[in-house]
Amino acid sequence: MFKNPILAKNFGVSSEHPLATLAGFEVLSQGGNAIDATISASLTLAVTLPHLGSLGGDFFALIYINEEDKIYCINASGWVSEKISVDEITKRGYRNIIPESALSIVVPGMVDGLYKIHKRFGSKEFKELLNFPLKLAEEGFPISYSLSEGLINNYNKITKTDLKEVFTRNGETLKTGEILIQKNLAKTLRSIAEDPRIFYEGWIAESLCKYIQSKGGIIELDDFKKYEAEWVDPIKTEYKEYEIFEVPPNSQGATTLILLNILEKLNLGKFKLNSAERVHLMIEASKRAYLVRNSFLGDPKFVKIPLEELISKEYAEKLLSMSNFEIVEDIPLRYLDTTNFVIIDKKGNIVSAIQSIYHHFGSFLFDSNTGILLNSRASYFNLTGPNKIEPRKRPLHTLSCIIAKNEKLNEKIALGLSGGDYRPLLHAIILTNIIDYKLNLQEAIENPRFLWNGYKDLTIEEGYDIEGLKKKGHNVKVLKYPSRTGVAHALSSSSIITLAYDIRGDSLAIGY
Repeated sequence: MFKNPILAKNFGVSSEHPLATLAGFEVLSQGGNAIDATISASLTLAVTLPHLGSLGGDFFALIYINEEDKIYCINASGWVSEKISVDEITKRGYRNIIPESALSIVVPGMVDGLYKIHKRFGSKEFKELLNFPLKLAEEGFPISYSLSEGLINNYNKITKTDLKEVFTRNGETLKTGEILIQKNLAKTLRSIAEDPRIFYEGWIAESLCKYIQSKGGIIELDDFKKYEAEWVDPIKTEYKEYEIFEVPPNSQGATTLILLNILEKLNLGKFKLNSAERVHLMIEASKRAYLVRNSFLGDPKFVKIPLEELISKEYAEKLLSMSNFEIVEDIPLRYLDTTNFVIIDKKGNIVSAIQSIYHHFGSFLFDSNTGILLNSRASYFNLTGPNKIEPRKRPLHTLSCIIAKNEKLNEKIALGLSGGDYRPLLHAIILTNIIDYKLNLQEAIENPRFLWNGYKDLTIEEGYDIEGLKKKGHNVKVLKYPSRTGVAHALSSSSIITLAYDIRGDSLAIGY
């Protein structure tokens, strides 16, 4: 039995931590707009769920400005050092970049991304928006189930790294309900409150560079100083009566649109919601969409991407006509962690945002002077192809988020979830739950999910026609429901605001 969504008249927030939801909601209650609330919610998530999206990570957001009826996109993904290259990696004896190494760290983009969206659209003072997360870092908060589970699962790594200074007590990792205090992170937040560029041009950047270099990394102060988040144009396609907006490359967001274009031609609605036929068709479509992703997508400053062609309806026809012999089933996909949130204010402005340090606890490298846990994003680079590592290049990014519009219904939907490589498929599952199967937002999020691992294996939550899938040739691993298949948040706005949150995490939605 699904729980009911939250209904609101004026504004609301849905995120993966109750305190982050509260942070955003308080800003909205005090007259701030959705962008103001985003600053507070994002930094609160960085404090409360550092293993998913700390200050040492990246950030993307789609921002709908109601007065303009326009969607903006910020790309705050970081780049590698000007001095890194394939030669440098191979010279060190690596075939790829190891996540738990200083070479896996990109310049963290999140802080400048938040600064830029605030400069353009914020209404309250930036400093004021940091009061709530700063207080949590300074005075502490109870460890959540999510963070506690992450600490327990990574006990050996935590206790052998600099992370032990903050996340252990008497030789044991902190448990659910114990108070986590992060004094040095509070010191960092205090500096960012005065001037966010201190993160890139002041003592914070100096400290991070010194620490990264001490661990064998290459990043230098100039790599920080020259970094800026970028405004980019969102990309879109139409799926039935909806316009679906996504994040452009270097994000993998185009994969979602390619997948939806294929699915539109398959008319999923004629099959039952949890049928073997629906799952099978979505996996066949995913094989084609992910093949395109791996063949073409990367940082557009380094790679020429025929993006308009790839996300066209004609290209979907071409992909659909491919025979099984042309489809490569060797596209290893990884489930990796992140955290996302959605916000709407009383003027109808909407933010769909996502932040991440890539792997659980990122690189496991923690600069105790700043209190910042650093990302492992550069480990996603390859040594060949469109996602080849090059100086000052941004890796192909798993992060993406969605805003959908239905002009006929005067409806806007914001959606995001964790899931790493699986995100395009998970986005498509939830969107088709809503559009093809007419589930409400909460039902669409709570309905069981499935993951294709890039080979012939299928991981699926209880509730589907398992025997039917086996007959279609799938190797099926059944997970007890609910399981680890992403943590989603969504909102819709039409005559009323609807907010949804996921039972798969410690999420909370509040609306007024």
